[in-house]
Amino acid sequence: MRYLVIILLFALSFTAYAQDPSFSQVDLNTMYMNPAMCGSGGHPKFLSIRREQWKGISGSGSQFSIGGNSPFTTTLIEASAGIVGDKGRNGGVKAFNFGISFLGEDNLIDNDLEGGVFIKRKDYAGYMSFLLKLDNINGLRRIAWLQQKYMQFGFSYGSTRYGLNSDNLVFSDMIDAYGEQSPTSTSLPFITSREQFNRFSAGVVLSMIGNTSSTKRNTTLIGFAYQTMNESFTTSSVLTKKATFHFEHKGSIPDWNVKLIPHWKVFYKSEHYKTDYWIFRKYEIGQSINIGRHSPLEIGHFFRFNGNLSNKVKDIHFQTYIPYIRLNLFGANHGYQISYIYYEYERTMAPNKWLYVGNTGSTHELSLSIFLWGGKGAKECIEYGRMENNALYKDVRKNGLLSKPSTKRNFGR
Repeated sequence: MRYLVIILLFALSFTAYAQDPSFSQVDLNTMYMNPAMCGSGGHPKFLSIRREQWKGISGSGSQFSIGGNSPFTTTLIEASAGIVGDKGRNGGVKAFNFGISFLGEDNLIDNDLEGGVFIKRKDYAGYMSFLLKLDNINGLRRIAWLQQKYMQFGFSYGSTRYGLNSDNLVFSDMIDAYGEQSPTSTSLPFITSREQFNRFSAGVVLSMIGNTSSTKRNTTLIGFAYQTMNESFTTSSVLTKKATFHFEHKGSIPDWNVKLIPHWKVFYKSEHYKTDYWIFRKYEIGQSINIGRHSPLEIGHFFRFNGNLSNKVKDIHFQTYIPYIRLNLFGANHGYQISYIYYEYERTMAPNKWLYVGNTGSTHELSLSIFLWGGKGAKECIEYGRMENNALYKDVRKNGLLSKPSTKRNFGR
């Protein structure tokens, strides 16, 4: 049993050394993914995501012994808001945005280990971003391509604390003939380790907003973020470098068919990690459509390609298909967005050598976003530009299920 624990600890430490926790719903545009997304909607926003990964890895099919959690549980909570920058029509920073986030991760092992918690993580971060309208900058005003283009820069600074919790672990050599427990005679590696390190990230997002009759409900976001971290359990000074690139385009079907599919979206994200001789790459691409003019239903799917978790001797590939369903309960003054992933179809190129859905079980992910459009906030943002003039923003609020003009009709009253 003791040797099994040692093997698991080493395996989990290598995993943590190679990549940062992330979520499948990349189109939620979290600040954790890119700090330049802080205050992306201008008004106050709250986001919460919970991910339970590989629920069948315990082998028992029941999660009651570990409090209903899966072996790998990750929770992210974010809150952000913006304030008006330059109040004039020209020049200056259009908005300043601030945010905070908390990420918690538990890696639990059931089966013979009786639900002992091995790796616990807590991550706290603060964010700041500022918005520029490019055609308001001297020297750029005459460039036609920059009309209705925005750029937002963001930074974050935080602290991550890793630790191992062995309070629930009991080994045979700790129990005497009378059933009394005594401390283990041989220390496990890292068993008292508590690592804390600072994290810094910076990012930028370019927004292109449609300004013609055929593109007035379109918006395109292109972002890049860079992050430093050190998630190994060693005292090595080698830092993991993480680079993230993401792209999203949201459009609308022509007006003659807008009542059937009012909006559609495509998105892409890639993450690249490098730590000493370890390299990891992850690519995600997906799309979604809204069903019906006054319907809250949005359906979509992702494809994920995890590749090259490699050093000189290893080269591992994952392929995952992820369908999801989302409810967009938008109104004139507030909005709620609920998204759920029921099952991730996962496989590898060499399942006999690594984890795949047959020996890990399913993965579930649930998110909730709350938008407070009726409150105080900046007048311009990276997603919609000048919001009072943006056709997409006005369409979402006016025709949402919770909008004042259509609430009774939508609920059949």
